[in-house]
Amino acid sequence: MRVSREQLSRKLFIMRSQEYATFVDIPVTRAQIEHCSYSFWSSLYPKYVPKSIVMKSLPKKFIQYLKQDGIKLPQEENSRSVYTEEIIRNEDNDYSDWEDDEDTATEYVQEVEPLIDFPELHQQLKDALNELGAVAPKLNWSAPRDATWILPNNTMKCNEVNEVYLLLNASNYIMHDLQRAFEGCADGDDVKGFKYDLVLRQWCDMNPALEFRVFVKNTHIVGATQRDLNYYDYLDELSDTFKDLIDEMVHDVVLPKFPDKSFVLDVYIPRPFNEIFIVDINPFARKTDSLLFSWNEIAAIAPAKDVIEDYELRLVTRHNTGRFASKEHSENHVPQDLVEASLNPEAIRELTQKWKELLSQQAEEESSNSENEA
Repeated sequence: MRVSREQLSRKLFIMRSQEYATFVDIPVTRAQIEHCSYSFWSSLYPKYVPKSIVMKSLPKKFIQYLKQDGIKLPQEENSRSVYTEEIIRNEDNDYSDWEDDEDTATEYVQEVEPLIDFPELHQQLKDALNELGAVAPKLNWSAPRDATWILPNNTMKCNEVNEVYLLLNASNYIMHDLQRAFEGCADGDDVKGFKYDLVLRQWCDMNPALEFRVFVKNTHIVGATQRDLNYYDYLDELSDTFKDLIDEMVHDVVLPKFPDKSFVLDVYIPRPFNEIFIVDINPFARKTDSLLFSWNEIAAIAPAKDVIEDYELRLVTRHNTGRFASKEHSENHVPQDLVEASLNPEAIRELTQKWKELLSQQAEEESSNSENEA
């Protein structure tokens, strides 16, 4: 029997369709999301988290401040900050088209200002920095990892309160917490009336190669993956050591106190690989990045009961040059404010000059430190 080209194409389509996994629904509730809030789970495991200060029930004005267009930094009379120093025009930064005409000034809507609208919280932030030293900020769930481009050091390390404000204001991840924290929940996604927290964690330099994400389903570990998707040749030979520490953390520490049977745990295992710390607890849901797995893979794993638990610790096995084609979180590296500023010549001049001043001061400080060391 002769088969037409159309019939053959249809048969091939059916065969290929059968190879694809069915999209598996992974329901999540508001309670599960709330249990992953830092202030909730960190109080259960204080020995396994860095020193931190949590400011609960943030005032509405502060939430409004984070949502408003632009970034308004406080200018305190008795406090010096490179981020609020006035730009001095000189021959190095002089532009021929500076506008001095006051009639060309743009009218702005009344903005929320830290010193006026939430002075108590502003002082609490300064006190926390004095107590902890450098910090890494985050809200209930998200850290502003996508906004590190806005600081000269290109990290979340904040040495002063204005850096905290800059990171939080420039981050799309923070905006997700404020607007879509409960998105996809089976019992409603409204964030109205929810009380947000601000977390300042004492800064510590972590080796990204030693951070791992662990998927726990119905009290069983069904998979783990490195979080940083670059290749590190020494990880594979240490995989058994990592898995032993992860097993102990999940079964002996987290599960006995955590109210949910399914969650995604982020851990850090520093050298000499004899202890483990909790970085974060995330909901067991598609909104959590599955990294080297797919969520269909994770959902399809059904660990057998009463059997010695085993799972795959998935690692990057070779250099991936394509990985370096774009920077991590690059989709968020151009904020809406910058796009809007590009349409306003005066605004983009001010932004350019301010950035130049910051880089210049950083270079001077590095040069001064080098001379002192010499």
